[in-house]
Parts: sequence; C-alpha cells; structure tokens
Amino acid sequence: TTLVYTFLVVEYLSPLKLVSKMMMPKANRIAIYTTLFKDGCLAVKKDTKKASHDQVTNVPNLHVMKEMQSLVSRGYCRTTFSWQWSYYFLTDEGIDFLRKYLHLPEEIVPDTLMKPQGAAALPSGPGGRGGRPGGMGRGFDKGPREGGYRREGGAPRGFGRGGPRE
Repeated sequence: TTLVYTFLVVEYLSPLKLVSKMMMPKANRIAIYTTLFKDGCLAVKKDTKKASHDQVTNVPNLHVMKEMQSLVSRGYCRTTFSWQWSYYFLTDEGIDFLRKYLHLPEEIVPDTLMKPQGAAALPSGPGGRGGRPGGMGRGFDKGPREGGYRREGGAPRGFGRGGPRE
C-alpha cells in the first residue's frame, strides 16, 4: 500500500521496513544539480518554510535541503554546518555523478576546481608575507644585536605583575 502526502511518499514494504522518499519535480532536481555543479558548493539556510532558495531560483528551500542531504548520504558531497547554515561541497565522486546525470563533457569542471586565467600572482614584499620586509615583521627574525624580539635588557622592570618589589 502507498500513502501519498503533500511532499512525502511512504511505502510499506513489510511490517518492519518503512521507506520514505521526497517527491519533487525533475526540473527542481536539475536546477539544484546545475547550480551545485557550476559553483562546486552550495549554502542552504536551515529554514524549511522558506518559499525559495537564494541561489537556486524558483525552488523551495526544503527541496534543496533534502536533495543535498541525499547527496551527502551517498558520499557525493561533504557538509559543514554553522549558525543555522549548511555549506555543501562537491567531492570527486559527486562531480562524476553530476557530470553523468547532467550529460556534461569532461572539459567542464566546477568553478572551485578552475584555476584563475591570466591572474597575476599575489604581490609579496621582500619577506614574502604581506609586503613586510623580514617575514613576520616586528623584528621576530632579527637577532639580539639587531634590535630583535629578545634583546638584552628588555623592557624596564617594576611595572605591573612580575616585576621586582621595592
């Protein structure tokens, strides 16, 4: 027997086994997969009553949540949850699955795997870190003779905790 509700189909296969599946139009599934494959990642707010998802237009947020949950359970995505938002990232198996499902050639890859074309290397100063000469800056790599971090004498004592008492 089959009971049909608004979004769920519940099938009784045996008295001990209950299987539920999410019913959604194929157009919604293709829109979710297309957006996920294009970007390589997807952010979903944990809000089941939200009418439409932010990135996938004209698709209810609940459909996006459940489809991404399905991809995670099959090992095609990995997820990170923070502050009521789920962040989903495609795995290599997920890229292969979506490429087959959407009938895409091997040359097309998600934006997260594309290398920037013609982008110049990040500018770096003589030390290689953010333009500060000497690496980490503030004299950490200088020796005691050059006015480095651990110099002889140091700060005057007697101020605050740990100083000599008079």
